[in-house]
Amino acid sequence: MAAFILFLLPFSMETYGRAQYHSATFIAMVVIGFCLFFVFAAWEKYFARVHFIRWELFKQRTVLGACSLAAVLYFSFYCWDLYYYYFVYVVFDLTVAKTGYMTQIYNVGSCFFSVVFGLYVRLTKQFKYACLFFGLPLMFIGAGLLIHFRGADQGIGGVIGAQICIAFAGGMLVIGEDMAVMASADHDGVPMMLSLIGLSTSVGGSIGYAVAAAINANVFPAALRSRLPADMQAQADTIFLGGYLTQTTYAVGSPTRDAIDYAWGQSQRGGAIAATCVLVLGIPAIAVWKNYRVDKKQNKGTMF
Repeated sequence: MAAFILFLLPFSMETYGRAQYHSATFIAMVVIGFCLFFVFAAWEKYFARVHFIRWELFKQRTVLGACSLAAVLYFSFYCWDLYYYYFVYVVFDLTVAKTGYMTQIYNVGSCFFSVVFGLYVRLTKQFKYACLFFGLPLMFIGAGLLIHFRGADQGIGGVIGAQICIAFAGGMLVIGEDMAVMASADHDGVPMMLSLIGLSTSVGGSIGYAVAAAINANVFPAALRSRLPADMQAQADTIFLGGYLTQTTYAVGSPTRDAIDYAWGQSQRGGAIAATCVLVLGIPAIAVWKNYRVDKKQNKGTMF
């Protein structure tokens, strides 16, 4: 807990103006938090009477790879998703209902495609190479398309297409990482392995959240000022801090609204670039999995 708190807290502090990246507060907390992860690992292996994590399971390459993939996917997801609702609401001038539909593309698409992936696994009895050669590349395509289709001038269709790609890939990869840890563990170890996956997603999501907030806080105001008319320059902070409710009060097509749309596009572009780049780490994370077959026979009866 101390390691996670000290490592993640300074990113939130920077977002809310309580610390800067170059300040001693930020650097000290990140360094100490990072070092405490190794202290925890040493304690678990050599000193703990009752282990929080069964070491023989945690050190398996499939478990480490699946946990790494979980962290990478949620890091990538939050890099573009954190401000996605406000982005589509303002830039594409949608109603609240249609904005809600846009934000649910991932949930509906991933749940639908996870069933399709389940049928594939039932037929082939394998999941590793589908995740590596189809799911992850599809995630690259979706995140990469968001870099291009992130402005009003590109149209909303491109954003929807990118969302569908990400949703289908997410439906495969999330199920794949769960199956990887369950196939690695015995019956008693399955709950802890799934808990580790949950912990990894929380860590990755927290870091992605911090990165997205930092990108927005630094990119949006600068991009807004670069496009605002001279008579509106003094209102830049008000427009930024006022959020989407203030931003939508300006008429669509006006110079000020165009500047706001441009700023949102630049902010989302930075998040989409970060989301795409971090997915590179997903390649070795999946590649180290053992190619488990899921048709192994189960033991029946009482085990002694």
